[in-house]
Order: sequence, then structure tokens, then C-alpha cells
Amino acid sequence: MKALEAVYNLPGMLTHDEVDCLYRLGQMNHCSGVIVEIGSWQGKSTIALALGAAKAHHEKIYAIDPHAIQPEEGYLEDTRSAFMATIRQAGVEGQVIPMIMTSKEAARDWRRSIRLLWIDGDHRYESVKQDFQLWEPFLVDGGIIALHDTIRKKGPKKVLWENVFRSCRFQDIAIVDNITAARKVRKASLLATSRKWLTIVLRGIYIGARKSRFPGSKPVGRLLLKKWTSRVWLPVSLFLCS
Repeated sequence: MKALEAVYNLPGMLTHDEVDCLYRLGQMNHCSGVIVEIGSWQGKSTIALALGAAKAHHEKIYAIDPHAIQPEEGYLEDTRSAFMATIRQAGVEGQVIPMIMTSKEAARDWRRSIRLLWIDGDHRYESVKQDFQLWEPFLVDGGIIALHDTIRKKGPKKVLWENVFRSCRFQDIAIVDNITAARKVRKASLLATSRKWLTIVLRGIYIGARKSRFPGSKPVGRLLLKKWTSRVWLPVSLFLCS
């Protein structure tokens, strides 16, 4: 996407497709609430979300990250200056509300409804679990929760299985590289549940293909998952704002 060309080259652990995914998620406009990001680092994901939101509804991005060295919390570098400079250069400074604190500290006085919750902080299991438990209750029905590193990191993978895959409260699962996103629902239909478990099966095939030594298996597994994700998400109008 032309609007994201400069974002692709910013420091960060996001692939081009993951940047595109966050940009589209930022545009989601079929329910109320703000956008909350847990784990901003130097601002690559923040900018993708902000640019998407600016195109559809101009909702603020609440970017939560202590940006300070806190080894016990999994933060190993001071990134505040780099983060502020990056969002300023991208022209989204007025749309981003930095919350320079931990996820736990930010949740203490939080009262707003959330339309999109993006979790990409400390990837250790207990930390991801805490982020989910603290912030998911604020996610509105119809809202989206998205987590990063759900294919290659044990913490996010386990939280995903325990709280999203096994829960009837989340449907319309989409997987883009290492991002897994799902829509929160009040009541799941039989069709939506069937789609959900087919997505999970294809995810397993993709993970198996990544580990396979057979030439070409990884791209094929990835393509199958990508094509199915498009079929699942387009009908629920999550990616129709491009």
C-alpha cells in the first residue's frame, strides 16, 4: 500500500503484511470505542494503526508502553525519545495518546470502551495473560482483539488457545503472518463456530509447513491460510475500508 511505504522501513518486528493488517484494523468502524495498543516500542505499529484510523473515523490511539528499562517487566531499553520522534515524523502525533507506563498501571483507572485491542508487549506467558485479563473486559461486542507473535512465541500462543480459540466469545479468526485477530461476539452462530475451527485447522497446517523440510511447503501453507482469512473476514466487513 502506497500510504504505508515509509512505515515498512521503520524499526520493528512487523512484516509488510502485518503492517497492512494493522492499517486495516485501524479502519474498523462498525462499533464504538477507542484503540488501545499494549507495547509500542519505537512506534511502527502505532503509526500503522493511526494512519488506518485517520482514514475511517479519526479515533485516538492509546499507546501503552513504559519506554524505560524494566528487566522484571521484560522491557530492556529506553525507547521514549525514539517513539516520540517517530510518531512526530509520521505526522500522527496529534492522533496518538502516549501512556508512558506499564499495562497494569494504565488499567487501574481505565474506563473507556475499546473497539480494537492490540497486544504486543512482554511475550512471556504470565505477562500476556495479564494484559489479556486486564484489558479484554473493556472490549465491546463486535470489537477486535489482535495479538502478535502467536505463531512463534509460547506465551502469546498459550494465551490465544486458552482465551480465544477455546472461547465461544470470539469468532471470525484471522491470521496474518504472526498476528492473530478475532472478533468478540455476544453469541456465536454454528456457521461462525465452524469457520473458526477450520481456521484453526489451517493454522496447524501452516505451522507444520513452517517446520517441514519439504521444499515449498511453507509458502503453500501460508497461502492457504491467507486465502481462507480473506474469505472469513470480508463477509464481516473488517477489511472493507481499504
